[in-house]
Amino acid sequence: MKRITSLLLIVATITLSGCASSATSISPTSEDLNSEIIALSSATTSVESTSIISTTSIAILSSELSTSVSEVVSSSSLNEAAILFPTITIVSNAPNYYTSISDSLTGTSLKNALNSLISSGVSTSYAWSRFQSADQSLNDTSKVLTIYARYEYSKTATVGSAAAPNQWNREHTYPDSKITGAAESDNHHIFADDWKTNSIRGNKPFGLVQHLDANRVIDSGGRHTANYSNNTFFEPNDAAKGEVARATMYMNTMYGYPLEGNFQTAELAVLWALNYPVDDWAMIRNNRVYTNQHNRNPYIDNQAFICKVYGNTTAKTTQMCANYL
Repeated sequence: MKRITSLLLIVATITLSGCASSATSISPTSEDLNSEIIALSSATTSVESTSIISTTSIAILSSELSTSVSEVVSSSSLNEAAILFPTITIVSNAPNYYTSISDSLTGTSLKNALNSLISSGVSTSYAWSRFQSADQSLNDTSKVLTIYARYEYSKTATVGSAAAPNQWNREHTYPDSKITGAAESDNHHIFADDWKTNSIRGNKPFGLVQHLDANRVIDSGGRHTANYSNNTFFEPNDAAKGEVARATMYMNTMYGYPLEGNFQTAELAVLWALNYPVDDWAMIRNNRVYTNQHNRNPYIDNQAFICKVYGNTTAKTTQMCANYL
């Protein structure tokens, strides 16, 4: 990975004759690395050309890439070093919620204790008002933030029998077709979303998808989103990756639904939860759901629980969780 990063920096400093290009951030894969080297820089970076890359330079670059591509694919461009979770500014509106949970608990014992806690006094509902509350925009109280489209829609623009552009629906991040009972209306894993991106996701597991134009998801308003989908998997935008991973862990702890029932692999669910940590928005939403539903997602409140329950899923997750095991 370090070798590719160095090569990208070299290419970014070389200017190409007679053209200008704009680059967007993508996740490199074995199929597109050679054709989209420069496109791996930031979304606003542009390269203006005045000179030419020599044939020799290209040959050296291809050789270096071919020896490093397996490393990129195997790591899925995710951090694998031991992590320390960042501190967020928003605090829980139930500061004493976990007083019954012993710090010494790990693994199945901890998951069972959390299940007992979060299963008590729960009031689930599929009413639109629940999601108008949970996903209310921080910028405009008349709107909701959608999880995949990542656009804000009017609270009243709920999808009807005849779907129209810029309407939203309720997305079961653990697909409705795979669950039953109270889980079908549990606010912790159901998010407001554009009806079309919701439909495209369907009941596909979350997984890694090539970042090609043919796989890019377009929302009901005709906008290109940062989500990718193929016939097998759905890869959400980076802001949603941690959200869907922690929601899936909640569903596993609350109802027993397996991580691999909603993800390409259980390892990927853990890696997304670790690499895309909790932010202020996630805690704000957790607080709102608690107000209405009367239970919390523990993997948002205390990210160390992710490692204590799921850290030993694979050698890679154990390595990343070394500071919390």
